[in-house]
Amino acid sequence: MTEIASGKASSNDYICENMENKVTDIYQHKAGSLINKLVEFLGERNVKRCLHRYERSLKSSRPVFREYYLKDKHPWLNALTQYYEMTKKAKSIHKNLTLELKALATDAKKVVDLQYQMPKSVKNKYKKDLLDDNNARYYLFEIQTAWHFFAKNWAIQWYEDDSNKHPEYFVKAPELQFNVECKWISVDIARKIHQKDLYSLADNLIPEIEKRKYAGRLDFILKDRLEGGIISGLCAKVLELIDGGELKGENEISPFGILALDLSCVSGLVVGMNECWKRFYERKPDKAHGGIFARSKDGRPVDPIELTVMSEKADTVLDGIKDKISKAEMQLDESKPGLIVCFLEGVNGFELRKLQSESGLQRMTKNVLAKDKFSYVMGIAYSTESMVKKGYDSEEIFNPGLFFRNHKCTFKESKTFEFLSPPKF
Repeated sequence: MTEIASGKASSNDYICENMENKVTDIYQHKAGSLINKLVEFLGERNVKRCLHRYERSLKSSRPVFREYYLKDKHPWLNALTQYYEMTKKAKSIHKNLTLELKALATDAKKVVDLQYQMPKSVKNKYKKDLLDDNNARYYLFEIQTAWHFFAKNWAIQWYEDDSNKHPEYFVKAPELQFNVECKWISVDIARKIHQKDLYSLADNLIPEIEKRKYAGRLDFILKDRLEGGIISGLCAKVLELIDGGELKGENEISPFGILALDLSCVSGLVVGMNECWKRFYERKPDKAHGGIFARSKDGRPVDPIELTVMSEKADTVLDGIKDKISKAEMQLDESKPGLIVCFLEGVNGFELRKLQSESGLQRMTKNVLAKDKFSYVMGIAYSTESMVKKGYDSEEIFNPGLFFRNHKCTFKESKTFEFLSPPKF
């Protein structure tokens, strides 16, 4: 995502929001009830209409795009499909909980509880926006951020949904009261390689490599963008190399760029995907998009194929984030302390962990906060895609995050105020 430089950041500069879901807690026994209340809030007719569109999209999409992109595009639709399938068969929800249903029940709890503090205009906005096929995850982020403060028994005062410029809500904590402005930042906007195009490439390439009974790595460095019009020709060049016996080493694939291969014959051995992902993000360049695609054997992953794609041309991700932050500042009221919370879409917690060391993101953020016009902003928090940590009797769902405190903030009480939880990856 960003340039990484050497050096350590202050321990006060990074923190992580942590949202737990213990297997033995309330959600195991009340998941069905909570999901039902969420459906009532959204309107069952609206939910079923959204699910119908979703089902049509799944049927018309190719396997990789469907499994790795489309199913994650909306945070709830896959789980809601499971919920309706179980209720239709009169199955007990809490006895058949999947991870998706647990996450949905957790989100349902937040929406159901927070609605009582929302003005009618805000409720109506979320009833519509949380079913938006393209932007639901952004609006859910607003809910999840508010819940973090609500769970501390701090009052949330939502601003009316009108045409005026203002933040999402006002938090009333015992020691400090402050505005919160949420921003959703898609790093795809400023990248030469877009996530959607990556999965289109994978849909064309991965099945062909599996047919040839190979597994391993493919790392592309393209001269320019990855666009739909070049994918067919690019795949043809790659398969020509593989069929010619080029399974390892760096190869030029004219006119597209360079491909580094490390393939071998499939083994059929089951792999641990958590460890695979950890190693993958340690080696993957920050500006590259990538993924791991594995076949299934008795429901377990085998013979993974790792794919990364990046461009020689520079990305402008930091400029895009900086622009979003500047717009967030315009929503806040300088007479009150303000907190800006940004979600970095498409960034994994393993990638974010790299930014604990001094990075381009940290330098850009500190430069922004040093400006006089940000003197009332207490800090800027970045959150990323949720992760799951499994224990002996628990599953913990959490969003890794970074927080950069504004040491020049004119509201002195904000300098020691604890906003989020300790870091956890």
